[in-house]
Amino acid sequence: MCLQLRIVILLLIGNTLLAQNISVGSIDMIEQRSRNEQLLGNGNPFISYTLRPLTLVQLDSTQALDKNSTKIITKVLPITLTQQYNTYNPYGWNDGSMIPAKGYQTQLTAGLFAQYGILSIQLKPEYVYASNPEYDIFPTTEKSVVRNVNAYYLNYTDMPTLFGGKTYNKLFWGQSSISVAINKFSIGLSTENLWWGPGNRNSLLMSNNAPGFLHFTFNTRQPIETFVGSFEGQIISGKLEGSGLSSPKSQFMIDGIDTELPKSNDWRYINGISINYHPKWVPGLFVGMNRTIQVYRTDMGNSFSDYMPIFIPFQKKNALGEDAKMRDQLASLFFRWAMKESKFEFYGESGWNDYSSTIWDFFDSPEHSRSYLFGFNKIFMLNKEKNKYLKVNFESTHMEQSADRIVRPAGAWYLHGTILHGYTHEGQVLGSGIGPGSNLQTLDFSVWKQDQVWGLQIERFAHNMDFYYDAYTDYNHKWVDLALNTYAYRKFGNLGIQAKLNFAQLRNFQYQFEVNKYNMQFQLSLQYKL
Repeated sequence: MCLQLRIVILLLIGNTLLAQNISVGSIDMIEQRSRNEQLLGNGNPFISYTLRPLTLVQLDSTQALDKNSTKIITKVLPITLTQQYNTYNPYGWNDGSMIPAKGYQTQLTAGLFAQYGILSIQLKPEYVYASNPEYDIFPTTEKSVVRNVNAYYLNYTDMPTLFGGKTYNKLFWGQSSISVAINKFSIGLSTENLWWGPGNRNSLLMSNNAPGFLHFTFNTRQPIETFVGSFEGQIISGKLEGSGLSSPKSQFMIDGIDTELPKSNDWRYINGISINYHPKWVPGLFVGMNRTIQVYRTDMGNSFSDYMPIFIPFQKKNALGEDAKMRDQLASLFFRWAMKESKFEFYGESGWNDYSSTIWDFFDSPEHSRSYLFGFNKIFMLNKEKNKYLKVNFESTHMEQSADRIVRPAGAWYLHGTILHGYTHEGQVLGSGIGPGSNLQTLDFSVWKQDQVWGLQIERFAHNMDFYYDAYTDYNHKWVDLALNTYAYRKFGNLGIQAKLNFAQLRNFQYQFEVNKYNMQFQLSLQYKL
């Protein structure tokens, strides 16, 4: 690895131990900076950036864990304080344990890291406080047929509106873990956030939109190089919890009838796999697959296939009795192609929320139950010293069902007819933060220097189009937000500061024609390294 990148890493992380993970969404933006450096030809060319959290040893592969060390090495982790204020309604995602709330909210995290030979322990809890005042939700003045569709979407996923409707306080385990390193592999327990796939703004299956969940993990610490190329991968088995909250009863009382379905108090078992491959003969290309299956604990069997259903066939024809097992599957295929010669990369992920009956069914109707995202990054150097550059990112995420729904509805992504919590943890979606049936287009311009980043982001956010087409017959009041977001990061010695200012026009708010609202989000994050 070149000296330039090593200097950048050391400036960003100081003397942090290389066995430590970099938290997904770290405010110092080291994940994105490292990905940029790969496009500039300075980074490790075998890292896919489709499997996070990254380890520091991945960014500097010349450093090795001292397996024979007889000393216990400890380090105080940075103290991070994030404060946020939404003026009108909840806005934003990919903020981990923070909740969708109006008004003031703060998250505080700090911790310790210890390493003894191949054993590493990280304790990094997160505390969240939110004033969580009420805000305008779906109106009860709508027609009963429309309100029934709204109640359906509330019943079949755990995404409560108002998030309890009172002051919120909670302490999470946060980015904590205990792991054992075995050569280029790691095995352990963790509550860290995961990110699977190549997306910058969204991921179809795993992101840091929800709080991290307790999971067992077996994963690569560094790419595994073979005669055909290199591989990275992770297998998890985890525990998903419900929010324990419900939307206001007024959302379910329709024509005097209570339409709310009670959700189980049981936790859900989730099993997942992410694997990617870098062909030896195609520099910069990474292709891979993600798959998760969840089930209520009381509906689980005790066989190997019940604990590791990720290894059962994808086609229902070859997975006999699968419907009776009351499980929910999501899967995706993805690619990322980084070309350092042109300082350019493009990427994509296509996912499915249902099994195909046969392989021919998949080839005949690949758009059935599909969602997808695609995007690109391009870097332009801004000076001769090559230490300042402009990065342009475009990304489009499409969660809305395809036209195949006319003959064979697949249901909205992250909803499920048997698992009434849907694909959520603690009341928030595990994958794309825009949620079921929604679409997003993002255009982002950012300027990067040593210890400095500032950027401008333009977004179009179409809320739950599946709901819209289920509930309405006209075309002129889709709920679409137009947002202008600005952000900056600057480091002053041991103190890092990240600031965001987001402005959004909420057109046809809550699908009400010409009811246009405005929201501003202010966010300030401080990180101090002791």
